[in-house]
Amino acid sequence: MVASLTPKAKVLLLEQSTKLMFDDRAATTAVAAVKEILKWCENEDIVPGKWVVKGKKYRFNRQGIDKIQQAYLQIMGEDIFEDFSSDTHQTAAFKSADEKQGKIKPTEHLVLAALTNNRVLEGFQEQLYSCEQVNVELDIKRINYSSYDTLILIENRDSFNDWHKFQGMVENHLGNVLAIYRGDSHYSKAANLLIKNWGTSCHDKALVYFGDFDLSGLMLALAGNCTHLLLPKNTWLQQQLVTQHYPDEQLKYFYGVEQKCPSGWLSLFNLMSSTTAGLRQQRMYDTPLKLHSR
Repeated sequence: MVASLTPKAKVLLLEQSTKLMFDDRAATTAVAAVKEILKWCENEDIVPGKWVVKGKKYRFNRQGIDKIQQAYLQIMGEDIFEDFSSDTHQTAAFKSADEKQGKIKPTEHLVLAALTNNRVLEGFQEQLYSCEQVNVELDIKRINYSSYDTLILIENRDSFNDWHKFQGMVENHLGNVLAIYRGDSHYSKAANLLIKNWGTSCHDKALVYFGDFDLSGLMLALAGNCTHLLLPKNTWLQQQLVTQHYPDEQLKYFYGVEQKCPSGWLSLFNLMSSTTAGLRQQRMYDTPLKLHSR
């Protein structure tokens, strides 16, 4: 079975093909990708160019790249220069044997939301088992923002899974809440888009950040234009802070947070910076939480 070329190798061929239209002496030093292409060409008896500097700099020629493109289409059933930027895995499957070249990932439009509504829980219990919260994937294109009074962005997955334990402390102040997970590699893109959409269409409604008490948490809340932080009271935080929860790698955010920190959060920022300590969300289970407005 003939192996397919990696995306990096295909990108290199497209780059070199474009450059050769204007300069026949164009060459590349992307040695790893060149070697991959040459290994593939060996199986098809194609010599696509030559080494300008052995093992360091390679020059393709237009005829060689054309032969690669033709052979690849015949063998792999794929145009080597196909653009997959607008494809999902499903649509990419009609263009290539490797459907994962589709750039639009299956979760790109989905956020993970925590549902604690009694009717939802009763239906879930009827079909499966009793629980206090159901996490579901929601399509951000279909969410009716007008149905909600508050959007809550929860930083850590374990705390998100336990949102039902926290919500009672603040639900009377927030109305109908849409609580979502900030996201990892699977959910962060859609979460960021939802936050942007919320800011545009619900600019007069609350956007709450519930996460770690550290520079990164403040930076993320500022970047999302959050209206509130959900944290314990300052006096409790002061007694519980942990120096290890204020890592050196977050100091790069200090200046930006200092410059943009709103007046309502200054006492929190000053507490954090003066003690060089923070507190992770997982330590906030056994204390009342408070909404800190900007």
